[in-house]
Amino acid sequence: MVGIRNNRRAKYTKKIIKETVLSLLQTKTIDVITVTEICKEADVNRTTFYRYYNDVYMCVDQIEKDFLDKLEVPEGSSLIDGLTIVLTAFYENPQLSNLVFVEGKTELLDKMLSYRPHPFKKTTLDAYQDTYIMLGFQGILKRWVKGGMKEAPDKLTKIIVQILFADNLQDKRKQFENGRIQ
Repeated sequence: MVGIRNNRRAKYTKKIIKETVLSLLQTKTIDVITVTEICKEADVNRTTFYRYYNDVYMCVDQIEKDFLDKLEVPEGSSLIDGLTIVLTAFYENPQLSNLVFVEGKTELLDKMLSYRPHPFKKTTLDAYQDTYIMLGFQGILKRWVKGGMKEAPDKLTKIIVQILFADNLQDKRKQFENGRIQ
């Protein structure tokens, strides 16, 4: 029916606009993408764009929300299983992964990393450790995405776990503690 926001045409138009924004994010940062450019690429007029979104940032927020709403980590999943599910979602939709790296303009990675299956009292060390892990995870994810996602999600999960638990750094730690860094 015409005039109803959730009709097929409206859904299709919103889908085209979001796909266009994701496509433009492949080569540009969000702050240089214009509504005019989106409308030209998506073959919609500005009035149509503004019917659904106030600006490019609102469109990106909706893309993030749609992604997170579709991301299902089964109840009782381990953090490793959850990580594999998240990495698989990015692997299956590489355009979406560029949103993670729109510095200061997206909260997607922060929202994903805020998941905690069991709340517990945090110490000062926990807070610093969380920051260290989150920034390391962001760096690994960025390298993986920008490198073309060559490793499969389950392999990257194993790499992240190895790094997280410093499996290959124990010898370096002993050298450091003994004052002999090699």
